[in-house]
Parts: sequence; C-alpha cells; structure tokens
Amino acid sequence: MNKFSISLSKIYIFLVITTIIIVTPRINAATRNMLPRFPEVILEKGFSSNFIVTDCNASARIYNDTAETNLKLTILNRSPKTIKSSVKFRVLYPTSNNQIRVKVNGRSIGYNRKSPRYKFTLESSKEISFEINAKTSVKYSVDNLRKSLREEYENNRKKKKGKKFDLGGLMKLFDREKFGRRFMVGPVASKWGVFPLEFGKVTIKVSVPDNFTLVAQNSDKWQVKKQGDEQYFTFNNVEGFAGSVFLPENDKEDFIKTQKIMTSDEFMH
Repeated sequence: MNKFSISLSKIYIFLVITTIIIVTPRINAATRNMLPRFPEVILEKGFSSNFIVTDCNASARIYNDTAETNLKLTILNRSPKTIKSSVKFRVLYPTSNNQIRVKVNGRSIGYNRKSPRYKFTLESSKEISFEINAKTSVKYSVDNLRKSLREEYENNRKKKKGKKFDLGGLMKLFDREKFGRRFMVGPVASKWGVFPLEFGKVTIKVSVPDNFTLVAQNSDKWQVKKQGDEQYFTFNNVEGFAGSVFLPENDKEDFIKTQKIMTSDEFMH
C-alpha cells in the first residue's frame, strides 16, 4: 500500500470518527424524546448512497389511544458490488410484542424486541422487501418529557453558563396536561436512524379522528378528506413527509411552541 492510500485511509477514519462525535449527542437527545410514530427500518451497515427505497407504502389508523400501522418498503442495492448489511426494526410503544409482525421478502420472521435485527446479503441491482405490521400506543407521557427537559437544561447550564434558558416558561406549557396523544411520520427508512435514505416512490395514508390536526413543514403536500367522524390524510411525494405530526387540535399551539424551544440552539447541544 503506497503513502497516498495510507493518507486516504487516515482521512476516511478521521471523517467517520468526526461524524460519530457530531451526531451522537443529537441521537441521544432525540431518543429521549421520541414521539409515537410509524415503524422504521434502520440500515446499520453500508453507505446510504448505495441504497434506494424503490417503493414505500405506509398506512396508519389512529383511534382512541391506539395506532394500527403497516409499513411496506423495497430497498435496491444500486452499487456495483454485493453488500453484506443488516437492518434494525424500530417499533416504539407497542401494545404488546404479539402485536408486531415482520416479513422479509414475503416470508414471516420472528420478531425479537431485545434484538430486532435482520442480517442480509444483497447482490448488485437486487432488491429486498420488508413489511412491518404493528399495533402501538399514541399516548405520550408529557411527564417523561418534562424529566428529560430538566436533565437537558441542567447539562446545558453547566456547559454553557453564559446562555440563558427559560426552563420555567417551558414548563408552563405542560401544566395543562400529563399525557398527550401524538403520532409522527418519521424517516421510515434511514441509515443509523439519522440519515434518511433516498426514495423513488412513497405513498402514506393516515386516518385520524375528526378532532385531530396535522403539524408539518410541508402540510401543502398532504391531501385531506373528511368522512364521517374521521379524516383521511394522503401523501404522495418522495420528500417532505418526515417530521409530520398528527395530534388533537387543542394541543397544536403548545406543541408548536415546545418544538421551537427544543430545536433552538440554546436547548440542543
């Protein structure tokens, strides 16, 4: 191996380590405050640029405190080489382990909550399909969020004494309720749960009670239809769905205020 190759290797290792250092704090902050959401397929090995989700269909029906969800997606290896990889199936707040079913290429596999992973080898230009059916809770504990916010604030206060953060003002947002109902459309398919994969086709359908509303940066991309005491939201676009949240109309204002604070430079570190 020549000196040039060695230098490139060192640069690559440095970039990987740097990325992990930068991303890890945000991952830790995010995992403490994860809203109920669609099941997700998380790629653990291989460059995300080597894969593309050629087709993705996700549906959810939300009623009372429950969401019945279904996620189907197909991933293509578009690199010139065979790739050995693995995925993790993330299912938050399941009503029970018996309510989670996973299929790979149409074949049912056992779901192990302690190690919800699947290893696979994918040849160049070949596809692998995943399907997850899960019944989950949409009841979100604001008390748990309050605890996480206090911990986050204390860490910030110790590390950044010069910055002011109105914790008291933030806590007033949660005085009105102890629990809330939330359902988010996450990245659905990503690398490490952080970097979304590229999508070729996406269809998302969400049914919610008529007293629910949508909070999204790209709300104009969602089509909505009311029928009886339910609303039907549909999304047909490869970008702009991640981060969309369904919640009761009465919670919308406080939720937006909270999100602005949690994503501010003074709060995140």
